[in-house]
Amino acid sequence: MCDTHHIPLLARGAGTSTIGQVLPISPSTIVLDINRMREVIESDDSWVRITPSVKVFKALQYLRKRGKELRVYPSSFYISTLGGYIAGGDVGIGSFQYGYHFDNGGINSVRVVGPTGKYELRGEDTLGVAQAAGTTGIISSAELATVDYEDWKDQLVTFNSVEEVTKYLVRVRDYKSKIRRITIEDKETLSSVAKDRLDKVGEWNVIVASTLSLGEEVNMRFLDELAFAAIYVTMSRLTSFKDYFYEVRLLPLESFSRVVKQVKMALGSSVLVHGDVMTLRGETIVYTVFMSDKGNFPVIDSIMTREGIPFEIHSIEVNYRVDEESRLNLMKKLKRTIDPNNILNPGKLLL
Repeated sequence: MCDTHHIPLLARGAGTSTIGQVLPISPSTIVLDINRMREVIESDDSWVRITPSVKVFKALQYLRKRGKELRVYPSSFYISTLGGYIAGGDVGIGSFQYGYHFDNGGINSVRVVGPTGKYELRGEDTLGVAQAAGTTGIISSAELATVDYEDWKDQLVTFNSVEEVTKYLVRVRDYKSKIRRITIEDKETLSSVAKDRLDKVGEWNVIVASTLSLGEEVNMRFLDELAFAAIYVTMSRLTSFKDYFYEVRLLPLESFSRVVKQVKMALGSSVLVHGDVMTLRGETIVYTVFMSDKGNFPVIDSIMTREGIPFEIHSIEVNYRVDEESRLNLMKKLKRTIDPNNILNPGKLLL
């Protein structure tokens, strides 16, 4: 009926996104709340099949009782739905080992519903749904990759300079299969979050979750307050910036070292730096967050411009967030098949 009358539809999960996938930009949109859909979790040795309303936390509980966990999952696992993560997310815990959650067969199959019918996507075709913000069909079930659960230990390694951090990250790439996640914090960021929960904080701090002994084992139960998008909200509460603002860049290691050094030289402790380390197409990338008063960002942007680093990764339009042309073309092809009248989250995927 909505398709016949060209009424926009938007499927909404837990609403945990920070980049506007579930923000309607068309008038008279009907929002479908999938949180109370029937939940299904089924697994075998390699895959877990879920319905989109299943919370990531619940899926992890189910899997860990069976000695497994999701290969990659969002830092907001305690509130996010898996359908929302597939349709809107990409990185998370495990992305240093495996990259984006949909890379290298991370999604085995996805079933979607659209105005023209029901479809099952397998293999590479699943990339037409991943990170597409619900524009290419409403997910009804999916099969996600799992790995064996291991007892990861959080460890802290401190450094005096960002150059030392970069050299360390080059070395630990040799142990990638044994490192679940890596975060980088400058002194100000980690001190603000940890408060009195850590005995020592360095000028630069690398937190490694690994089964290997790579640093001083610490109790980092608050680590989820630092991971990926969680940092934006956490620091907005803790900082004294009068006009709190943040920007994000995906920086290769060399660029990370050069840019962060310049930013810190220019702004010192008036800018906070956080990084999540991931692997993207075989290269080590730092998902780098700069947090400061909004008035300081022309300085940061001028450094980025001088280094030739593009922006914007936080566009509400899918076209400007997907970094592979082949995957964007797959989304557009799927959109024309499933939703030719463009009623699913219109305005987010530009054909």
